[in-house]
Amino acid sequence: MKKPLLVALVLLLIVVAVAGRRWWWKSTAEVATLAAGPAPAAVVPDSTVVILTGRVGAGGTEPVLSRKRGRIRNVYFSPGEYMHRGAVMAKLADYNFVVAPHDGFLGERQVTVGQYVTPTTVVSTISKKGFLLVPVGLLAKRTTHVQPGDSVRVWATARPTRVVTGVAAPATDTTGGITLEIRLPSRSPLRLGEVASVLLKR
Repeated sequence: MKKPLLVALVLLLIVVAVAGRRWWWKSTAEVATLAAGPAPAAVVPDSTVVILTGRVGAGGTEPVLSRKRGRIRNVYFSPGEYMHRGAVMAKLADYNFVVAPHDGFLGERQVTVGQYVTPTTVVSTISKKGFLLVPVGLLAKRTTHVQPGDSVRVWATARPTRVVTGVAAPATDTTGGITLEIRLPSRSPLRLGEVASVLLKR
């Protein structure tokens, strides 16, 4: 084989290899984009709906008492954590335990490892409800078609692309209007104390 022909063949192979590599990268990127799917869209209101806001809660709080006497050996919860009834919150040196009195969200730690506690020592607080609530106020002149048990859309106002489904609870009359409570599962991506938006049908 003559030298010019050999050089031309080598150059052709290099060009084919570079083009193939670029095609592979492009195909991989396209497949990844298609697999990821479109970015979640924010809720866009129209004339058939109304958006109200409320602060996420769980029915208030109550104290969790040690109910035992002894020194704290370990603490097994973090602020804001959801615990089921009977779950261990702390262990004492004599192997007695502090447990959650019912399902709910825990507050700040009020004890530290090594601290001596009595039966009346407050270990933390726990929400009175085992689910999240978003209360929204309706003016008397504002009408909606939401009934107790209806599903409604809820999202954190600061994060409008993460929409979840809540359930409307019976409304309560208040001065100047009506308060509607939206109930959400405990695992909803909302945090206690943050502002949430609720979409209601007119």
